[in-house]
Amino acid sequence: MKEKKNRKLTEGEGFSLSRQGPLGISLGALLGAEKTAEPAVSGVADSGAETKKASPPPAREKTQTETKISKVSLRRERAGRGGKTVTIVTLPQDYRGDTAALAKELRKALGCGSAMEEGKIVLQGDIMERVEAWFLKKGAAKVTKSG
Repeated sequence: MKEKKNRKLTEGEGFSLSRQGPLGISLGALLGAEKTAEPAVSGVADSGAETKKASPPPAREKTQTETKISKVSLRRERAGRGGKTVTIVTLPQDYRGDTAALAKELRKALGCGSAMEEGKIVLQGDIMERVEAWFLKKGAAKVTKSG
């Protein structure tokens, strides 16, 4: 039975381990482990001007959860849903955020399905405790539960 030998890869076997290789990109940059600067174009004389620096990331816009939510009502419901339990989230009338985006954020954070029905967010499953904890963590002033 032959044993496999572990051997180190060296340059010249079809790739380069340095930035000065044929592509000018390191293996770490290809895998996303390190950030690379834009490679300089060869053959162009540097006139002493500063090289372009990466622009700072754009200012983050306020998301729907950064908009203060004063009161959230949670309700458990099964009627008219084929025996499946859902959690209904009712936001106050004066909520100015995007409720559809909030439903999407809840869906991703809690790992459940969500939908919008008559201005209310419907979450699949009996997850009232998890929803309450999520809203309190996001800074909701009051969360009421019923059902």
